[in-house]
Amino acid sequence: MLIGSQSTSTILDVFRIGITEMIRATGLPKEAVFNTAGCEIQVQGKNLAVKIDALRIVFEVRDGITTEALDAVFANLRLGLRIQYKEGKCEVLIPPFEWRQLPLLAPIDGIVDQYAAKSIRSQTWALEVKSYISNNFNINVLIELMRAQNASDLHLRAGNRPFVRVDNELQPLPDTPVITSEDMHQFVYQLGGQQEINTLETERETSFQYHAAGIGYLRCSGYIKNNAMAIALRLIPEEPPPFEDINIPDVVKSVCFKHRGLFLVCGVTGSGKSTTLAAMIDFINQQRRSHIITVEDPVEYVYTDKKSIISQRQVGRDTHSFANALRGALREDPDTILVGEMRDMETIRAGLSAAETGHLVFSTLHTTSAVDTINRMISYFPQNERDLIRQEIAYTLQGVICQRLLKKIGGGRIPAVEILLGGRPIVRDAILEGDLDKLYGIIEVDGEMRSFDQYAVELYQKKIVTKEEAISACSNIEGFQRVISGIKSSEGRRLLK
Repeated sequence: MLIGSQSTSTILDVFRIGITEMIRATGLPKEAVFNTAGCEIQVQGKNLAVKIDALRIVFEVRDGITTEALDAVFANLRLGLRIQYKEGKCEVLIPPFEWRQLPLLAPIDGIVDQYAAKSIRSQTWALEVKSYISNNFNINVLIELMRAQNASDLHLRAGNRPFVRVDNELQPLPDTPVITSEDMHQFVYQLGGQQEINTLETERETSFQYHAAGIGYLRCSGYIKNNAMAIALRLIPEEPPPFEDINIPDVVKSVCFKHRGLFLVCGVTGSGKSTTLAAMIDFINQQRRSHIITVEDPVEYVYTDKKSIISQRQVGRDTHSFANALRGALREDPDTILVGEMRDMETIRAGLSAAETGHLVFSTLHTTSAVDTINRMISYFPQNERDLIRQEIAYTLQGVICQRLLKKIGGGRIPAVEILLGGRPIVRDAILEGDLDKLYGIIEVDGEMRSFDQYAVELYQKKIVTKEEAISACSNIEGFQRVISGIKSSEGRRLLK
């Protein structure tokens, strides 16, 4: 780490700012060194955020200055300093002190500046941590604490305490110290071994799975920040949730009995897409005798064969890419294929091809509405291919469900959903004609489909969510307000259908 100083910066300013920056970026050091031309600062402490146990300033002495002269000026400070000389350098050892006492040491800077061979003003300093405080963190204990808090995610970053996400809000894990860079190295080793450390150091990010026995699987996403390791962990239960527990309309379950076509689960990150897909795959696993192939990055929910057999493949470990795995899957006698994410044109093309050739294909997209999902798929392709892709979507689409998680009254979360069902002439014609705006009206008047606005009204009227939470899921806030106030209008009737 490098920091620059101004012409007015004292050596103690550099020390204070440097320690603060190191703690913020990489955690609490036990021993550190500051270096610039002609000067070095060495520091040690059991808790450098509060107290410095040993501080040593070493500087090159200007020619013509005697040791007796330096001894005399330092002695006049009456600070209990110990002075040593070696090879033209002066070492000033400062007794232990707390940060609030730092201003008392200000005269030392004036002496160093006056007698140093080179000016210490306006210099660039190199900061290096020699060792960190050992917190004896155990990743499995942190995962247990995470589960005890009913958290969905655990964030571990050098320079801060562990944080968990509970009901979509981040909060620190209680009674945990600040994580250091060495702690993070140990966390990644405990979760993924030396292989994942090597990947993180070379690729600067990595994604893999970890099994905490008796608790669940964790999707581990490692990355580098401020040149130190960080990782985000998403907790996945050991068993996929029953369909009845995820609060998704039964019309979605009916898709599981289809034998061909494309079904998409959409929403922003953390909206429950993986959970919905896992419930649908496990429902097929219980009800049908079929071969299910999943392609994921990384594998999240782990399935046990029931009536079906399930082959789970992880990108990077079992296959090079989603598109490669999809093309190969067609020769592996599948009935149902799950693609973790349609993230590029090649994967979308392969997914549509699989659906066209008589397979039931599930996948996800990061979109905010059902209609936007179709637009997004088409937009991946060049203009001269879009008519053909639009036709493939029109004839293969079984449906789209888009999700937004809302806070329930009394705690927990529930999905608000928008549902578009394919396989109907009116939906197919709107897609073929490229008039996707028609789909908004189709969703609102169809008895089995739902818009976000309609679903938000239902959740609010059933007293499952507050008015504010329901409004956060709406696209037409004015229509929502009219419905709940009892005013009848064309918008209101559609919302209440």
